[in-house]
Amino acid sequence: MMKKTVFGLIIAAAVVIATGCATQSGAESTSAREAAKADIKWENDPAGFLTVNNNVNDPLVLFAGTIVNQHILGGVRALSSRRIDFFDKLEDASGTFLLRAVKESVYRGKGSNLNSDDIIFAGLVVYDKGAARAIQVNINQVLGGEAYVIIQNDTAMALQIRIDRPDGPTLTTLAPLERNKKVYMEPNPDGYFFFPVYEYYDRSTTGIRSITARDLADGIPMMPVIPGPGRDSPVINFNSKPADLFSPFATLIVTNETNRGAYLLEGSSRKTNQNGTTMINPGSETYELNLQKQRSLRIGGLNIDLSLGAANVIGIPEYTYEAGYNYQVRIKQGAIPEIIRLGESDNNDFSIQLVNER
Repeated sequence: MMKKTVFGLIIAAAVVIATGCATQSGAESTSAREAAKADIKWENDPAGFLTVNNNVNDPLVLFAGTIVNQHILGGVRALSSRRIDFFDKLEDASGTFLLRAVKESVYRGKGSNLNSDDIIFAGLVVYDKGAARAIQVNINQVLGGEAYVIIQNDTAMALQIRIDRPDGPTLTTLAPLERNKKVYMEPNPDGYFFFPVYEYYDRSTTGIRSITARDLADGIPMMPVIPGPGRDSPVINFNSKPADLFSPFATLIVTNETNRGAYLLEGSSRKTNQNGTTMINPGSETYELNLQKQRSLRIGGLNIDLSLGAANVIGIPEYTYEAGYNYQVRIKQGAIPEIIRLGESDNNDFSIQLVNER
């Protein structure tokens, strides 16, 4: 997999404002007149593994990486979903990229003259062309309004912003070292609570791991403002010093060795895996277990539902999980699962390298 250095990512963040998109993948720029007439694809791709759920009231144009011509994926209509085949937009066989979204009206009106403020949403997508799995991304309904806050990311990790609670819905994601990012939202006189989740690449399991700022567990309250004379811009700075970061998560790889799709239940609720889906086809999916700010926690109440009736739900034994460690559980119909400790996540390098950042 081709890698970009952190220094390359700094440059990438700086040149986002200078790049644009076009209807022809080889074109370097698109005028507003050309963009107004552009034929954007809105239909489902039958072979697509990525589903994008657009919960805002505007149709969006999507990019696999920075907003350059070669990365355009077409669009997703307002309050609808679209299945997308993005493999031909990525040269690397596997990796992680930021899916970015711009309002269609903005793209039509500006063409290539887009900048980082025009990106209303970004979300991490982890993919592997050799072992493709279903991926789902949700674009939050509060995005795209007239009010904004400014958020800074001073780390080499991706910064995922969640609202309402630490494990609440994802608002957007900032690229490594992305600063002065205006996040446009619907106005709310009560403001919002913003929670940081930093995401880095774990080389030991080739997956994404999350860490949070220990002293910001309750989030930062802030009210987005509508731009106007005499109005100060609200800025959110999270404490991002490595010494203050703690990963209160254990990673659980669930391997389904049955011939049926299954769900991982926490109580009666289905847990969502790292690909944003809930079903586990035969094969493996990765989940993060929240240890509630503790170094270790005994967790019970996890079950596997094979949709064969409540009497056939497979209980996962209670187990003491340690923060920062990886575990695997193999599911076989009619057998009690065994939890296997795989070892500690590789946290020697708190960074993430993104595909299509240029």
